[in-house]
Amino acid sequence: MTDWNLAFDYAAIFVLILIDIWYLSEKRIPMKQHSFYLVLLKTALFATIFEMAATYAARYMDVVGYDVFFVFLTIQSALVDLTPLCLAYYLLLNSHTDFVKRRWVPRLFQGFALVIIAAVVSNYFYRWVYIFEEEKFQLLWGSIVTYGIDAAMIITSFVTILRHKHKFAFLKAAPLTFNCVCGVVACVFQLVFYIPMVNFMLALLCLTIFYYQQNTSMVLDGVTQQFNRKFWAEYVGNAFYEGKAFSVIVVAMDDFKMINKTYGVNAGDNLLRQVGTYLERKKYGQLVSRFGSDQFCIVLQQNMAAVEKIAKEIETHFNRPWYPKGEGSVMMSATICCVECPRDAESLGELVEVIDYSVTVAKKTKKGSVTYANEVELERIQRDKVIEKAVKTALSKEDLKVYYQPIFSVEKGCYNSAEALVRLQDEEPGWISPGEFIPIAEKNGMIIEMGEYIFKKVCQFIRDFEIGKTAIEYIEVNISPVQLMQYDFADMMIGIMEEYNVKPEQINLEITETASMSITVAIEKNISKLVDYGISLSLDDYGSGNANIDYINQLPFKIIKLDKGIIWDSFKTSKAGTTLEYTIGMLKALDLDIVAEGVETKEMMEQLAAFGCHYMQGWYYSKAVPDREFIKVIEGS
Repeated sequence: MTDWNLAFDYAAIFVLILIDIWYLSEKRIPMKQHSFYLVLLKTALFATIFEMAATYAARYMDVVGYDVFFVFLTIQSALVDLTPLCLAYYLLLNSHTDFVKRRWVPRLFQGFALVIIAAVVSNYFYRWVYIFEEEKFQLLWGSIVTYGIDAAMIITSFVTILRHKHKFAFLKAAPLTFNCVCGVVACVFQLVFYIPMVNFMLALLCLTIFYYQQNTSMVLDGVTQQFNRKFWAEYVGNAFYEGKAFSVIVVAMDDFKMINKTYGVNAGDNLLRQVGTYLERKKYGQLVSRFGSDQFCIVLQQNMAAVEKIAKEIETHFNRPWYPKGEGSVMMSATICCVECPRDAESLGELVEVIDYSVTVAKKTKKGSVTYANEVELERIQRDKVIEKAVKTALSKEDLKVYYQPIFSVEKGCYNSAEALVRLQDEEPGWISPGEFIPIAEKNGMIIEMGEYIFKKVCQFIRDFEIGKTAIEYIEVNISPVQLMQYDFADMMIGIMEEYNVKPEQINLEITETASMSITVAIEKNISKLVDYGISLSLDDYGSGNANIDYINQLPFKIIKLDKGIIWDSFKTSKAGTTLEYTIGMLKALDLDIVAEGVETKEMMEQLAAFGCHYMQGWYYSKAVPDREFIKVIEGS
């Protein structure tokens, strides 16, 4: 040791102190594995310090004495042997494997640590692990114990990285693995060639972990400097994983968009920072995070009585003015929702759904006040899950049913078209309304697969039943805005039609404008390609509040389908009847064909025909029926 070049140790000290400064000056990440990183960091730092102290003591042994040197060497050896143990446990904590949840695992690591410390300390008295004689460091048989544990921990680290790399939230497996390999090589160099590189490689390993896993810039929201939603999910997911009971308070700021529009985005951002700072400084819980654009989430491990008190305090604070621009006050309320886990939610996915649903309901019913998730009808969430599962099962088994409701032509006096309607039946919930499963399919993206499946069924029906030889001119197929937003949607539709030899004039696509839909480039491109191919378009549910005259002017619709709501209302009051009559007149003046939906009586049929409706659809004529029954209906017309 007397001739060791300590350049690598100097570099290690520099790197480790720099990491310490960064780590301690930033917001602490409140999780067990992140706290244990500090243990690893301190172990590496002091191992390097005592290695340098032992080296200098060896050089000046005549001055300091052999006993002082051997004390430094003993401490340094213990710390070096403990670092693989710290690293392995840190990686296991980050892997979220069920193995580390077992009670005996932490005790096993504690036992290994005690064995290492006992072996190294006893070596001071009995010299059975290593000795230092004639300026040479020599290993004895007892080193099998310490190095055996080190080897086991290094192997554990490699296995953890390789087997559970997909579970690491931020830590990258490749640079971490490379660092560990270099660390093993450094151990060999230090033992065989007496080049002290271990601490330097350990410092680089700590730097790698800091950059990828401990760097708070990756887990903080850029505007508020509170923890972001991604880290919130990791933190809460870890709490569920460890089986902890905890509560969540969601603070949803009311009418925040209005503040942005009135005072500007900068003032809005400043207000968000003020709210985040207030919630953090009050130290209500273990974690404050920005959950949404205008929402904050507090995670705390307290009983509901304490949670209620905190929620009321926050509500009271929001009754005071805020100062987003530093001058001039703004009054802003907040809707506060409290969730208790695992009572209200038993997993991260459930918790997100409960929060979203509870806040939405609270904003409508108890805006600006405190609400509790257990007071909200959470059965809706459970129902949605059941429906989602039913849709997935039906798609995987190709068990979705396509029914057809005939449409009557007033001019021709017969059925001339039909609307394809999807039906879903599951063993658990039974028949499920399209009004329930279509929005869920749109939300989770299954509507794309569902739409393709339905369109294939329709084209197969047109081909197999030779619809072209009947009075049915075309089949109407409902298209979701989500489908229209897919860039290859038109090509897919045309490809299916060509596969089944369906003519473009045999297909009419029904589009319903939703509140969130806008005419994007993808939608314009798809519609243009489909219309150029010869497919006609219908605007569905006109008069329901979703479809309006601007929408008619933007897209090349051929048919307008009047919503059954305005049809039924027209027979309740004379004013509604007059409105419908003039609406039909306007649409006819635009040279648009008109279909009246929801026709249920002869009186309705006669009145609508008098108003000038071209086509009728409803139970007065026929309900939606399976394909074979549909053929019987049109043949009997």
